[in-house]
Amino acid sequence: MNTSQLESLLNWRYAVRKFSEQTIAQDKVDKLIELTGLSASAFGLQPYKIIQISKQSIKKALLPHSYGQQKVLDNSHLLVFAADMSPIDSQVERYIQDFKANRNLDELIYAQMESGMKDALHTMDCVSQYSWCSEQAHLALGTLLLVAASMEIDVCPMTGIDKVAYDDVLGLSSLNLRTVLIAPIGIRDSTDVNANTSKVRKSRDLLHIEV
Repeated sequence: MNTSQLESLLNWRYAVRKFSEQTIAQDKVDKLIELTGLSASAFGLQPYKIIQISKQSIKKALLPHSYGQQKVLDNSHLLVFAADMSPIDSQVERYIQDFKANRNLDELIYAQMESGMKDALHTMDCVSQYSWCSEQAHLALGTLLLVAASMEIDVCPMTGIDKVAYDDVLGLSSLNLRTVLIAPIGIRDSTDVNANTSKVRKSRDLLHIEV
């Protein structure tokens, strides 16, 4: 993909206000999530999960906790990014096992990696862990938006929801998860007034500071 193609994709995507009734094939959704998993992440830990919802009954239950935003109900799939609130040490240990399965390094190196990661992260309390996990989820969202555009899948990233209520509806506390953000996906409706409007963004001079 060259710069011109990338610029075209970034201009094509927008935060959809109204989705059509078209459904995205499951294999495309699977690929979208798979490629999102290649996003940058601190230490490579990916301390979040992506929950995929296609059942209308669940979407309907979430709608009252989404400030009435209809696109939470009317979409192909609703994706929920949730922070992994399980013990950090266990997340690190799982990662090291995955690392061993993919690399052939000396055991001392693995031990040093594990020790270094645990030392860097062990001081986090629940509040700081959720904040840190949320930052990683937002990094992944950026990847999802670009990958989705390359697949001609529309997305509307959203944080304007009652996250605690989402946790309750989805039963996330028992899974050591907490809602961070949602991303309804689908195909834009032809009547969406924002579908063909130009983007309004800061100029480079307003966006950029050189020091």
